[in-house]
Amino acid sequence: MMEQLPRRERKKLETRQRLMETALQLFSEHGYEATTVKDIASAADVAKGTFFNYFETKEAILPAIAARRLEQLEEALGPDLGAPSSPVDRIKLALRLVAESRLCQKQLAERLFAAMMHRREIGAGHALRDLLASQVRQAQAAGEIRSDLEATHLAGLIHALFFQRLLMWHSGDRPASFRELVENSVDLLMEGAAGPNWHRGS
Repeated sequence: MMEQLPRRERKKLETRQRLMETALQLFSEHGYEATTVKDIASAADVAKGTFFNYFETKEAILPAIAARRLEQLEEALGPDLGAPSSPVDRIKLALRLVAESRLCQKQLAERLFAAMMHRREIGAGHALRDLLASQVRQAQAAGEIRSDLEATHLAGLIHALFFQRLLMWHSGDRPASFRELVENSVDLLMEGAAGPNWHRGS
């Protein structure tokens, strides 16, 4: 898709993405507070002023990174990349990929939440819930989830459960790996939401 853009637009998009990837790496390695805009620009091999052509502040880059990660997550759930055929398994995959993101590291997760609240950008949270709702609807069509449940409400419950488990994990209560914790939580939820074609561990 990027190849179809005019060269100038393609270069701008490439620079924006390079700034986001560089920022995320530096935040992860050195901490959000210790990383400056100058550090990000230097590591991305652009002038400091170039950073501000794309992002108003250092804080503004975090919601942009989250939005980009959600785009990549949606792509990863497509059949072309070998995603599971089971929609419930795709829900588990989606949550696992979110959990593995550097944005779910404790400090960055807190800074992202603060940035979104400060800038009133709650779209990333809604986008993840909407993505889960799409998978729930597909699971209902496949008979894996009961058709009498409201997909958006169930997706909101999965979304809330995931972040509750993430907070629990960061608090030090770690009875299992985070992947196990999330998958077991989805399985537990499915005990009440399962349709006729779902089997635990399928």
